[in-house]
Amino acid sequence: MKIGIISINMFSKGLNFACPLHNFAFQQFLLKNKIDNTIISYTPVYFNDFNLRHPYEYYKKICDNMEKNGKKELDPDNWQRFTELRDEYQALYNERERRYDKFQNFIDTNYIKTDKIYDADLLEVEDPGFDCYICCTDVIWKKEPGFGFDRGFFLACSSLENKWKISYAASRGVYHSENEEDEKTFLHYIDDIDAVSVREKFLAEYLRKNISQDVTEVLDPVLLHEKEFYYDFMKKPEEEHYLFLYYVQEKAEATIEQAVKYARAHNLKIVEITDRPIKGGRLQQYTDVEVIYNYDMGIEEWLGYIRYADAVFTNSFHCCCFSILFEKELFVGFRMGDKVTHVLEMFDMLERKFERESDLINNPLPKTDYEKVKKIMAEKRKESSEFILNAIHAMENKEKQKKDYGWWKRRQTYPIHYNSGVKDEVKVGTFASVPGETRRFSSGSTEFTPERYAENDGMFKLLFNGFGYHNHVPAGWRIRFRIGKRWYWYLEDHTYVERTEYSENNEKYSPLKIFREGERIPFIPLNGIKGIVAEAIWEEGMNSFDVVYNGGRKSRKLQYQFDESKGTVFTRNDLSVEYRMSEAGINDGTSELLNEHYSIPHYKCLGRKMRIKDNDKWYWYMADGSLKLIEPGTPETGERYIFKEESKIPYIPAGNVSVVVFESIWQPSVSAKCWHKVKKLVRPAKGKENE
Repeated sequence: MKIGIISINMFSKGLNFACPLHNFAFQQFLLKNKIDNTIISYTPVYFNDFNLRHPYEYYKKICDNMEKNGKKELDPDNWQRFTELRDEYQALYNERERRYDKFQNFIDTNYIKTDKIYDADLLEVEDPGFDCYICCTDVIWKKEPGFGFDRGFFLACSSLENKWKISYAASRGVYHSENEEDEKTFLHYIDDIDAVSVREKFLAEYLRKNISQDVTEVLDPVLLHEKEFYYDFMKKPEEEHYLFLYYVQEKAEATIEQAVKYARAHNLKIVEITDRPIKGGRLQQYTDVEVIYNYDMGIEEWLGYIRYADAVFTNSFHCCCFSILFEKELFVGFRMGDKVTHVLEMFDMLERKFERESDLINNPLPKTDYEKVKKIMAEKRKESSEFILNAIHAMENKEKQKKDYGWWKRRQTYPIHYNSGVKDEVKVGTFASVPGETRRFSSGSTEFTPERYAENDGMFKLLFNGFGYHNHVPAGWRIRFRIGKRWYWYLEDHTYVERTEYSENNEKYSPLKIFREGERIPFIPLNGIKGIVAEAIWEEGMNSFDVVYNGGRKSRKLQYQFDESKGTVFTRNDLSVEYRMSEAGINDGTSELLNEHYSIPHYKCLGRKMRIKDNDKWYWYMADGSLKLIEPGTPETGERYIFKEESKIPYIPAGNVSVVVFESIWQPSVSAKCWHKVKKLVRPAKGKENE
């Protein structure tokens, strides 16, 4: 059985020492037990296009864009955060290069891994080719602020469906679900894993109450090995008689202050290291203590510094793990979440935690009974080993029962963007009457986004093309959809291909599917759909339409003089009179408008207003050349365009105009106004007409 491992490995922005180590430890444990496996090179959802070797370049680009786009003033908090990171990484430019190179060398030397780098979105459409997938350890199940859950870390991507799935020592961290829908997603993802194990007791207890699977609490992979396993490749430091200070994430003031006090009292140097980009470290103010700060430390050096330290001060989970494994004098400071507390509690070492106000000199912490710890470690290691090995062996040569995942994907909704598909200027046309937003891109195309989201249920219909493109008529839509940052074309054979890979001349791919206006968008059997673009297709040509002249006033005195050899006069059910021309109008802006052929005694014709029919909906032609939807029962607003004698029928910015109606506008003369007033005065009261 081919096994692929997904975890946080090389791609941690801070170059965390533990990330490459716990993957390496887990892979080597499986290999020692004759289980072949491959680490999948995987970038987390928050990674973006981060430059691991030169973070300065990454943050400089962000700051430059913020300044260029005016976001420096609009978003001062992020501006401060990004400029600080930019400046910090610039100061550490060379040290960061060396640290990265050491990390990469460790990976290249020790990993069996995929050459291709995957992420959750690529795993929607591309299967790395394994029979079983294991998501392995650390905080991989949290909801990333601004990004959401990382589907890859849950093995919840489409290409992994109906493959065997195992979680080993997964952790949730401090960022939990924000709402009921988040938690539903979280539990849905985990309930699809065939063998579930987690690292923290609290998470294990929670999952046992909320999913159908059994849940096992296991050791972190770095503790699956005896300490001698790490001796073979760690590097012994030149320094002796030192305190090792390693702090992560939080500012860790208490950990730093207590370390300095302890070093002074015991005449120890301090070797300081962090995952934060701090030039020179945070102990520069303490001039009475010798401090060695090596930001460019490698993984082998980091392990060596822990092993040979006289004391270790940390708030790091994995530094705790290795300190316990190497039986060190361990002091543990504050850390958010429960993972550090959990590992200390597991080995009955909670007394090794200190507070800011603790007096470690005059009231030393109780000594750790490492004989007792080793017995607990051996028992936990046996339980953890049995879980993962039994889970794998149970799946070997066994067929997995197939599931249908469609119901979950059909719940997705996403924005749909209608793009003009051409760089020439187009009119928004009938889209202007649909609630939504219109944008014009620097490329020249125009895009309209309705407020209403599309549903991924296979029933949602595309809108009719509402753009107006002079001398062209709509010929359908072609569709591309976005998964993360990747765009995919939808093909005629109902498959899809990444936009950058598609070529019309490549016989490998089916042609792009051309969707009719009003056609349903098919169900897309993928997760993480961020949006769809319907790109207009055009053909050269011009709409033809029926031209109708409406009398505009329902009166028996309405008179007309039309050439009935060129059209037909008829009275509508509402008593209005219309003349429909036999010859169709052409939507090119050059057709001549007939002069007024209607008349009413004592009334003056002020001109005509125009309404058009496009895809079974009626629109007024407005004074600004736009179209406004006519909605029965809704008060008319806005100024309509008034056509005078000898006008031309303008180009109408709509793609499917079938009827154009010119409706006469009348104003009564002074005598007519007086006559109407007299009639109102002498009209008998209702019910007294015959008195």
